Amino acid sequence: MLEDIAWYRHAEDAETASFWRMARKLPSLLRQAFATAWAASPAWTATAVGLNVVAGVATTTALLAVSDVTGTLFAAPPTWERVLAASPSLVLLAAATAARAGLGIGAGFAQQRLNPLVLNRTEREFYQLITDVPRAAFDDDAFADRLKAAKDRGSRAVVDLVGDVVDLVTAAVTVAAVAVALAVIEPVLIPMLFAAALPTGWAAVRSARLMYVSNRSRVSRRRRLWMVEFLMDNRWTADDLRYHEAGPWLRGQHQAMVDAETQADFEVIRSQTVTRAVGQVISGAAVAAVYGVLLWLLATGTVPLAVAAAAVVALGQGSVAMSNLLIAVNTVYEDGLYAADRHEFDAIAAERIAAQPHLTALSATEQDPLPVPEVIELVDVSFRYPGKDADAVTGVSLAIRRGETTALVGENGSGKTTVAKLLSGLYTPTSGQILWDGVDIALIDPARWRCHVAVIAQQVQRWPFTAELSVRLGRSHAPADRDRLVAAARDAGALDLIEGFEHGWNQLLDAEYRSGTDLSGGQWQRLSSARGLYRDYDGLLVADEPSAALDARAEAALFDTLRARAGRAATVLISHRLQGVVHADQIAVLEEGKLIELGPHTDLVAAGGAYAELWGLQARSYATE
Repeated sequence: MLEDIAWYRHAEDAETASFWRMARKLPSLLRQAFATAWAASPAWTATAVGLNVVAGVATTTALLAVSDVTGTLFAAPPTWERVLAASPSLVLLAAATAARAGLGIGAGFAQQRLNPLVLNRTEREFYQLITDVPRAAFDDDAFADRLKAAKDRGSRAVVDLVGDVVDLVTAAVTVAAVAVALAVIEPVLIPMLFAAALPTGWAAVRSARLMYVSNRSRVSRRRRLWMVEFLMDNRWTADDLRYHEAGPWLRGQHQAMVDAETQADFEVIRSQTVTRAVGQVISGAAVAAVYGVLLWLLATGTVPLAVAAAAVVALGQGSVAMSNLLIAVNTVYEDGLYAADRHEFDAIAAERIAAQPHLTALSATEQDPLPVPEVIELVDVSFRYPGKDADAVTGVSLAIRRGETTALVGENGSGKTTVAKLLSGLYTPTSGQILWDGVDIALIDPARWRCHVAVIAQQVQRWPFTAELSVRLGRSHAPADRDRLVAAARDAGALDLIEGFEHGWNQLLDAEYRSGTDLSGGQWQRLSSARGLYRDYDGLLVADEPSAALDARAEAALFDTLRARAGRAATVLISHRLQGVVHADQIAVLEEGKLIELGPHTDLVAAGGAYAELWGLQARSYATE
């Protein structure tokens, strides 16, 4: 599925909205845009709007000065005396024109300064929300849809909306300034301002919508085109592309889509040209009608020649401003539709964050971190992922003691990783309790106990940082501790690897960047283990398949480390390789999310149950005939 729904989720509304429907929506969009801009920078917001308003006053002044000049010069045959009499108005015209130009430059400067400030604030708020929202939100398809809409276009639309509104204000102020000038010069000319500008504005809006509709219909092909380009020009597919000589086929796919895109561009250009031509014809007829009315007013003596001359200048400026105003109204309305996606996401994310336990109205003692637990208990814990019809874990009760190792075993999908995620705080149980020395951690702020939890995850994240930063992410909030770094790397079997790099701890771990290097899957897993061990030596360590990508020697060394560390912490170990869990103090066997067996290795083998069966299957694979 290559259709990008988020980018065009409001396409039908944007394509079919009438001008009056857009106009009714404008007041709320204006309030929204000004509130966003004001929060980012009150000073630059006031400057941008204020200068545009003052520039409108200068426009009115300049047009009235034109009226005075033409009235003085055309009242009778021109003489030097009349030229001198018109001089004050000429000076005022020059000053007003210069002021308007200067104010326009200043307003543009203020708007350019405002845009990045709005962008910075918008992105900061977005990533604040997205990193604070509970982990379970990412498993909710409705939340994922809102997130995609907000990220793909919603956040950008919030920023664009501010600039569009400033442009709308600029155009509206200019139109109002011209209308005021016409009202002073000759009120009967005001309707002509709209008559001359509407056809051009209609053509501009129509052309923009033609492009929008075309882009919407082509998004699936464009995403396929971008995907094919990515497959041809990135290092991750370079090997396989050459192994299988896939280059010619990919180039053929690319060329076919480029040809189709070119034809679509030609079609849009043809339609836009026709639209602009129609608009120009209608606009030309409207302008001819306007000048015809002016000539008729001159012929009947209703409007003097001087007034008609000033009106021509005013109508010229007003026509351009009116066209810009119509375009701005259309753009503001469309961006407002997508900005609403971002505001909707903000509300949903904030609601999910607020539903978590927090420290408000608690004493200083109640805000302190919990002590390292002696016993962690799962009491009748069940959990169901968002949108699923069945529990991933059902009624699990288990005690995990400090100084002991608890192994979780079972077939794929039995719930082992889900239990690990519940213990590490990524999820909150659907029912049941997780107790730290009798304290239900679901009722207190996670910051009070997560500092004691370290995780070596099954899915290794390949952070493109230096080796030191890759390990230090385990305690990124704290200053670097060199002794702790070395100890964690040594215990994870990664110290020789790191010290063997060309740049040691400063080695960049991504070959796409200068002086960077690539690592094997096993090397990445060693760094992941070091990161987990660096986080905390005395709390709860959850190791989920920590040796999946390790060779036999590295795996044996890691399990020796985990056994040695278990004497001072609570360790939860998940592994499909049962030879790594035989020394665990207790082994919990899970099946379809339920705890079906619990005990040490020797007792479980003697019981002849599910664990014994799994042990026998693996033992036979090592036996010789």
